[in-house]
Amino acid sequence: MLVAGLVGAVPVAPAAPTLIYDDACGFCRRWVARAKRLDGRDAVRLVPVAAPRASTLSGQSRERLRQAAHFVRPDGSVFAGAAAVRELSRYLRGGWIVRAVLGLPGVMPLAERSYAAVARRWGPVR
Repeated sequence: MLVAGLVGAVPVAPAAPTLIYDDACGFCRRWVARAKRLDGRDAVRLVPVAAPRASTLSGQSRERLRQAAHFVRPDGSVFAGAAAVRELSRYLRGGWIVRAVLGLPGVMPLAERSYAAVARRWGPVR
């Protein structure tokens, strides 16, 4: 079952916003590369789920991290799935467009279902 939305908080927050992603997934790598290009200030740290520090940074088990991308804000809040994408967009040029679309009534549940379908299609993180 895909874990999505606000999934917790970590007691020791990272110094910079952090995206934990599947570096073994071509789809994920392409979207992370796009995000990196849009992160003009190099504000977001990228951590592959296979990195030993991924669980510590997120406070999530490796099993949960395998279900979806996770985003950890500097305040320690941890988001997964489409909510992680929404949070990531706060740090990207043009990210207001993503937040505006995801803010429309009924769009987040649809985005979560779409995210889950993509995750099923591409398989769990190894």
